[in-house]
Amino acid sequence: MSESESAATASSRTTAWLVLAGLLWAQLYFACIYGWRYGEYYGYGWYVPPLVILFFYRLRHFWQAADPPALAIAPAVAASVLLFACLAVLRTLNRVDPRWTLPLWLQAGIVIATTFFALHRLGGMAAVRRFVPVIAFACSAIPLPSVLEYFLVSNLTDSVIAASVRVLEWSGQPVHAIGDQLGRLGEVVHVTEGCSGIKSAQSFLMTALFFGEWMALRRSGRWLMILAGLATAWTLNVLRASVLAWIRFEHGTAAFEDAHDLAGLLAFALGSLVLLSVSRLLDGDRQGRRIVRRSVERRPA
Repeated sequence: MSESESAATASSRTTAWLVLAGLLWAQLYFACIYGWRYGEYYGYGWYVPPLVILFFYRLRHFWQAADPPALAIAPAVAASVLLFACLAVLRTLNRVDPRWTLPLWLQAGIVIATTFFALHRLGGMAAVRRFVPVIAFACSAIPLPSVLEYFLVSNLTDSVIAASVRVLEWSGQPVHAIGDQLGRLGEVVHVTEGCSGIKSAQSFLMTALFFGEWMALRRSGRWLMILAGLATAWTLNVLRASVLAWIRFEHGTAAFEDAHDLAGLLAFALGSLVLLSVSRLLDGDRQGRRIVRRSVERRPA
């Protein structure tokens, strides 16, 4: 086989692996649309797929010169049949009850395993290790299992209410907790599930993973970004709940309704700015040096 034919064969095999991974993720995200559209906590999911494509494109050097070995025909056919049979069953279950997230996560497990297998064929363990943060970011758009979601909502609601009571007491408000409500002199403010902090926690987790990958932070920096994202989400949600409760008690229901959505937008903008600042602090000037080094290495002699 000539050199040009070998290059064409390697290119076709690389393309086949990339197309397979892309199609698997596309159908997984298609199954997530119900949660993005109708779920209370997953509206940010629409932004994740294009950003995942961007991250894969930025790391395309892992497969640009790849020469993946050919698979034996019999095992490849058997694996393909098993793969698509499993996905067909899981997609059917998902269509029967799109709110049931167990089939969705089983499907995600198959997609993730296949993606890592494809990356290993294209770039070895170096590619697998490098794409772990990208896959983690990609999974941030998948709705959580119902049991885990309920556990988080319940515990976050309790913690937000308890902390908000302390904040309002420090500000001179005689507030006390009544179940999932904040009460003051016969008036109550209901802390709904949407205000529990689960939405903030998930969106800021996604944002933390995004900045960690965008700045190409080290592993320790990425873990610190996750901790910073969760801490920022909880802190801002407590402040948001406290401010909204104060507005409700002092200025009435109309002012509370007017401020509710604006407070959420301001909290997300402020939290994103905080995480961007943290990512730049963790990165120092390494990102700039990486860009300069990369441009020098690619410059023709």
